[in-house]
Amino acid sequence: MARKEVAGLLVISLCLVLLVPNAVAHEQETLNVILVNDEARPGNVTDVSFVEGNGIVFRMRDSTENVSMRISIDNNGDGVYSNESDNVSSWLTRSCELDENGTLVNEACAVSYERVFSSTSQGNYTYQIERRVNDSIVEIWNYTITVHPDIHVEPGQPSVGDCFGSGCSDNENVVGAGEENEGDTEQILYGLVIVSALGIIMLLASIRNEKATIASEHEESE
Repeated sequence: MARKEVAGLLVISLCLVLLVPNAVAHEQETLNVILVNDEARPGNVTDVSFVEGNGIVFRMRDSTENVSMRISIDNNGDGVYSNESDNVSSWLTRSCELDENGTLVNEACAVSYERVFSSTSQGNYTYQIERRVNDSIVEIWNYTITVHPDIHVEPGQPSVGDCFGSGCSDNENVVGAGEENEGDTEQILYGLVIVSALGIIMLLASIRNEKATIASEHEESE
């Protein structure tokens, strides 16, 4: 039974150690771009919250009859959208036919397209949306995507734009409160790891003492 308890504590400690880095790691976020009959919403992606590691899902919502759309992202900035390095979707439709088992009748049919930007994809990208009706392209829309750097600020360290000195307002000083909370959470997790490790050491010592006592009693009985 004692060995099972030790193994359980070891597993808990390992889980806590693995959780500590994730307390400050960036989690992937996904932006939805909705394609309607006259535009993409939003078309231009420029918000500073869209950073490396995030993704975009283009969702076809144009209900015009016999309409389809294709997204092409110029990854190398050469103004050409059909190179091997570029991202080009299939022709997206409003809906896809399914059989009685819920499987696509046409495996090539798609209603959305996703592009995930890597952790080293900072920069500006242009993309175009081709809209066609009855297999004839009737419109082409052009937009831009700005991928901002994913900057992690260590708790307690100043970030770009922080204000220092007596000239800073109270509102500016409040900005760092969120970072302090993250630092507190990280310290709590590290504390839990230390407490678990001490618990394991104490348990091992208790097991050794118990074994020594049993051995001593056995020798006395002989």
